[in-house]
Amino acid sequence: MKRVLLLILITICTLSFEVYAQTVSYTYKPLAAEGCTMRYSVSRQNDSYYIIATVKSDRLLFLNEPTIKIRTFNGEVLTFSGKAIGNGSSSVGVISGNLVLPVSEISSTAQFKVTEEQFEQIKNGVAKIRITMTPMNHERTFTKDKIGKKLYKFYIKQKEQEDSF
Repeated sequence: MKRVLLLILITICTLSFEVYAQTVSYTYKPLAAEGCTMRYSVSRQNDSYYIIATVKSDRLLFLNEPTIKIRTFNGEVLTFSGKAIGNGSSSVGVISGNLVLPVSEISSTAQFKVTEEQFEQIKNGVAKIRITMTPMNHERTFTKDKIGKKLYKFYIKQKEQEDSF
């Protein structure tokens, strides 16, 4: 019983940290082997703003100089050039009957420079996103905005932190 309560407590703590973290994410699994989880946040370095993108997958990695193309719900197309800043992997074993099945996950992170005007355009909502990756590009179409307005809010928070020093 104590283990169950401890597990529930850990789960609640983990979920509460996710709610307060300044990231927006989605899981995309068109095919089970090619599925991924994308996570986006906004960072300020010196006088520049960046979208930090992280992909967790079984094989997707950012290129050394990746690009993101975003189409807003207004029909505007934005292109961002970036730089890969880190790769990592983790492996675990899942027990199924008498067998231990290895499961590995790759994590790759890149940053993309975004101007203040481009954040104003992203505010209108992201209808489609395409990211150059290896071995294949990540592409996702949205029927309603999942990341555009949240990225804009993260940008505003970063800007307020700059002004409130």
